[in-house]
Amino acid sequence: MAGKKDPVSYKAARLVGHSAREAQQMLAKAQPPNEVTWESLKAFKDQLSSLSKTLRETRAKTVAQLSGFYLLDMRSFGGVNDRILKQSERITHFLEGEGSTLQKARTLTSSLTEAEAVSHEISEQVREGSDLARQRESMRTASATLASNLDKIDNDPLVKELLSTEKNLRNESRQFKTEQLAHLKRPLRRLGELSERGEVPLGPDARDALRQIIVTPYRSFLSERTGSYFVSIMESLRVATTSGKMGLKPRKAARVLAQLDQLTSNETLSLQTDGRRLLSRRKQLFQNPNCRSLYESRKEIIGQMAREKKAIEDVMEKERALDARSKLLRSRLDEILELLGSKTHQYTGQEVQLEKPLEIIQNSN
Repeated sequence: MAGKKDPVSYKAARLVGHSAREAQQMLAKAQPPNEVTWESLKAFKDQLSSLSKTLRETRAKTVAQLSGFYLLDMRSFGGVNDRILKQSERITHFLEGEGSTLQKARTLTSSLTEAEAVSHEISEQVREGSDLARQRESMRTASATLASNLDKIDNDPLVKELLSTEKNLRNESRQFKTEQLAHLKRPLRRLGELSERGEVPLGPDARDALRQIIVTPYRSFLSERTGSYFVSIMESLRVATTSGKMGLKPRKAARVLAQLDQLTSNETLSLQTDGRRLLSRRKQLFQNPNCRSLYESRKEIIGQMAREKKAIEDVMEKERALDARSKLLRSRLDEILELLGSKTHQYTGQEVQLEKPLEIIQNSN
């Protein structure tokens, strides 16, 4: 490089050096693709074309500022640009010639590969669907066996009587809570609060019985221990209501008193007697070893049937999800095969017949 004592040479050297550095930076960015594909080659060709254009502009700008004595020094710069342009043209020629054919082959191969993958997934789902169907039928057979065993147990005379007794007890309990105690639930709780404060005279055992009646009305009503306090508790509620200690409005107080009249009638006492008789008979039946064993087996069978039902529902849910997924895959396969047929005709001018695997065709019907 000329020294600063020669201004013309120094300016020329600076211009050429600056242009060379710019070109070097641009060339460093133009790297050939690591993986050669149609898309990567096309992108590289576009990059080379853009680079060649930029280098021409850089050379023209530099030459315009150089003295005529130094124009020859730019020949190597132009030679590099020419080689880049030629490489770009070679890639363009390849892409429009052999590369175009290869790209068409790659397009068809890619579609075929995807079609094979989708077909394989559909076949896997067909097999999974068959497995699920077998599981479902096996579970239904097991459920039918359990139902048959349950019927045998239910037809046993002792078990049948026990079930009928329990049903009657449930009905009596429901009737007692909805009819006999229809208007007394809140007043009974209020009575308990008053007795705790000493405003209503109730002994410790009676207060405990009252608490039990509030929590489990019918069971406490039938109990020998708490049931014996039932009438006295109702009388205490009557006195508290009549005296105004309950703080009830007249209309509500009238309903409570009417309900209490019904509870202290002979009908209620008969209800208690019938309930205790049912409880006693239930206890006797449970003391029979065979009846108790069958009853416990029945409970276990009912639990197994519930689990089998849930398992069947889970399998059916999986089948529905699998069916929805299979429909999407079959639709996608149809699209791919249609695309393959149209592309093959476009590339070769020949009509082709593409068939699905027999397994997929059979399970589509």
